[in-house]
Amino acid sequence: MESSYNARCPAVKRLFREAKELHEATEEYNARPLEDNLFEWHFTVRGPADSEFDGGIYHGRIIMPADYPMKPPNIIFLTPNGRFETNKKICLSISGHHPETWQPSWSIRTALLAIIGFMPTPANGTIGSLDYTASERASLAKKSQEYECPECGNISRLLKERTSDNKELQAEARQVMGQVAVSVKMENKDEGEDGTMKDGVSESSSSEQLAVGGHYSVEEADGASSADVSPIDRASPQFEGEMASGTTPTSADPDPTPEILMEGASTNNVRINPVSVTPVSTSGYLYNFILSAAICLFISLVIRRIFLMEGETTEELDEILL
Repeated sequence: MESSYNARCPAVKRLFREAKELHEATEEYNARPLEDNLFEWHFTVRGPADSEFDGGIYHGRIIMPADYPMKPPNIIFLTPNGRFETNKKICLSISGHHPETWQPSWSIRTALLAIIGFMPTPANGTIGSLDYTASERASLAKKSQEYECPECGNISRLLKERTSDNKELQAEARQVMGQVAVSVKMENKDEGEDGTMKDGVSESSSSEQLAVGGHYSVEEADGASSADVSPIDRASPQFEGEMASGTTPTSADPDPTPEILMEGASTNNVRINPVSVTPVSTSGYLYNFILSAAICLFISLVIRRIFLMEGETTEELDEILL
């Protein structure tokens, strides 16, 4: 398959490298490109242990953009699971719904771990999410092992047999989830005027739960431009500190710098630099005064010299000046 792609293309080089890294299946996840399409991958993940998804095996598609990894992939579930809709692009910060939150350093493995970490979390109205009961999800988990993919066959054979709880990998999945916030898009068209934004997106629900570390994600109303603000640097020490402590900046923030809102970030993460005014010193005023006096004196001397050259006496010149 390598010979049919331009090896100099950054996306092709990156995908081939990730395909080699994910060539061997694990007990918890597996992903590989289709034989005839490098830009479409099929993935399989095992349901997190100690959850209603335990025992389930879930299959789906990952559609890569042409400029991957600069833009995020689209993720589509094929196996009914009760958490994500099937045959629909799901809305996560690692998916194509929110390219502003994607980081090129993330990979397909990052996306798989994030999916595992997010499965037991509340849906909170995100696009492509479901809020099935625990019993319904457990029932779907048992049925999922029988799913047959037209491309991959029986999905239960795509993962290694689980020999332990893989607590280290589960902890890594939670850690990845802590770095990837769910982007929430509520589409309540029946919302009333109170607390309503454009297109029926509720302002009261725009503090949409989000995420991790208490950061909020707000969808833009129509007409708002994301170019007015800069994407948050999620690799900054400030963000890492907030994620580690699980706290958000409060109104007691000693920094009085004006703040603006942006999608996927708390207000204190983006600031407008105030205009500084430098006062003029006393020495500056004195310098300007001396310079003005010297100019006036020079002009008066020039006028006096002109009158003397024309034969006028100094007394006549003094009378004219006075």
